[in-house]
Amino acid sequence: MCGIVGYLGSSQAAPVLLSSLRCLEYRGYDSAGVAIIENGELAVLKAAGKLSNLESLLNTKQPQATVGIGHTRWATHGVPNDQNAHPHTDCTGTLAIVHNGIIENYQSLRQELSDNGHTFESDTDTEVVSHLIEDEFRGSGDMLTAIRGAVRRLEGAYALGVVSQIFPEKIYAVNHHYSLAVGLGENESYLASDSVAVRQYTNKILRLEQSEIAEISTEGVKLYAFDGTTVNRSPVEVDSNPYVIDKEGHKHFLHKEIHEQPLIMRQTLGKYLHHPEKPVDFSAANGSGHHCGDSSYGVHLSKEDLKKVRRIFIVACGTAYHAGLVGKYVLEELCGIPVEVEIASEMRGRNLLVNGETLTVAVSQSGETADTLAAITEAKSKGSMTLGITNRPDSHLAQITPNLIVTECGIEVSVAATKTFVAQCACFYLLALHIAEELGTIPAARILEIKAQLLAIPALQEQILAREDVVRLKSLRHAEAHDVVFIGRGMNYPIALEGALKLKELSYIHASGYAAGELKHGPIAVLDRNVPVITVLVPGAVYEKTLSNAQEARARNAQMIAVAIDGDEQATKIFDTILRIPPVDEFLSPLLTVIPLQLLSYFIADYLGKDVDQPRNLAKSVTVE
Repeated sequence: MCGIVGYLGSSQAAPVLLSSLRCLEYRGYDSAGVAIIENGELAVLKAAGKLSNLESLLNTKQPQATVGIGHTRWATHGVPNDQNAHPHTDCTGTLAIVHNGIIENYQSLRQELSDNGHTFESDTDTEVVSHLIEDEFRGSGDMLTAIRGAVRRLEGAYALGVVSQIFPEKIYAVNHHYSLAVGLGENESYLASDSVAVRQYTNKILRLEQSEIAEISTEGVKLYAFDGTTVNRSPVEVDSNPYVIDKEGHKHFLHKEIHEQPLIMRQTLGKYLHHPEKPVDFSAANGSGHHCGDSSYGVHLSKEDLKKVRRIFIVACGTAYHAGLVGKYVLEELCGIPVEVEIASEMRGRNLLVNGETLTVAVSQSGETADTLAAITEAKSKGSMTLGITNRPDSHLAQITPNLIVTECGIEVSVAATKTFVAQCACFYLLALHIAEELGTIPAARILEIKAQLLAIPALQEQILAREDVVRLKSLRHAEAHDVVFIGRGMNYPIALEGALKLKELSYIHASGYAAGELKHGPIAVLDRNVPVITVLVPGAVYEKTLSNAQEARARNAQMIAVAIDGDEQATKIFDTILRIPPVDEFLSPLLTVIPLQLLSYFIADYLGKDVDQPRNLAKSVTVE
């Protein structure tokens, strides 16, 4: 959940590192720092808080250096302060490292190193790595040997960037179950934990695979396995148009990204579904190569493979988990295959009951979510077929599964997921249609109808967004609430969960999402006139029952809010506040009902003065377990 960058070349390093860190600040913003080689000596500058604090420090110090590494942190070990900020140095002050991940055996290593005379300046697990490398280098005098010796003693998943004033023309990088990319320019090289950070400088990228060490110089990069074996791999060319981090007139990135959802839907649908009368096409040749420089991704499950599937197992976390719940309803309805959805972190330490007749689907916006990666890796080891849904074709998830559906979202800067959630849901609809077409599980006429309705969704989303001023006024009536309950049934139970999560993430108001039928089985006890109840209500199979559940809340004097379609007169009679959406088939309604709840959370959070794009304690890419 941290960001690593590095630069080595003829330009001034500090501005390059700062610009690269700005691209990765969504990965952590508790503190930031850089380590540079200035006049032959290592200098470390770091500051707690947002990246702007480091920027002010660099503007004051004006360091002169052409090599350095940088880091933006999400705290795991030790509170966010200057002392615990990366980079961390060794006892000699000649070597500095930055680190993503967790060193699981750091306590025993720290005790051993302390007993041997090492002095620690921070509370982090990271600092043990710098001292380990120091010990190993003292014995070998060779940096690669020292790094290999150190990583042999580390337990956990991690990525490292290393600089030393003894080798001022080198940066060393280590990748073990994470993601690192080296950007190659003309007599200059870049390092980043996300290639987006270097695309502003070069489109020639070499990715480190698992358990690899890179020795980076201005001439290029040399790769080695942990055992010292040389690795030969060619760089790839990525999209030469770097993503521009620009609010484009919006007050916040979150507001911009909510408004991008119709475009994202059109791009994602257009990539895989060209016409209602044509089959969903996940083939690797379907225009994917120009986005990531790798045309190998796609869905390669044959009809015979799909016939073997007896159960689908979806693993995900947070918002992606809610998309997986939508996927469960869609897949079971269209494919007739039982689907289980698990929070990926709950799979650790359990016996995962999958086999060759199971399709395990991992959903992760970043493709780097540690719990999700661990779950799909274990499923794969037990013989399960695997498939990933992600926004990042250059991610770790893309490396470990042979089947990959890539959303068309671009970079989502705001930490709270909005457009990526809608795109993930869209991918589940497409996946279910693809399987249904291959296996013939529903009539062709129904498939044609769903495809046509799916392609019309972006226009309906635009209608909702055009009403945002009304949504804002209605939302602010409830901005002073301290507790909010969200309820929904069937397809929209996951939307109740997602609505509650968004409100918590953005406004820090306590909110809970429930299956509407569960309200009377306990949660109803918290209801009174001070607790708004938000009901997701769409005509369909569970409409009347959801309406009855809302009546139960109304009888307890709760403030009644609904997401309901235009023209719903029953809703008008029951609810105090209604956030309207255009009429939509219940089956596709999650793609619409979530948008008013995103706007509600955004407007309340903005009204309360919260940091909408970077909520406290959160980070975008959750790379720790």
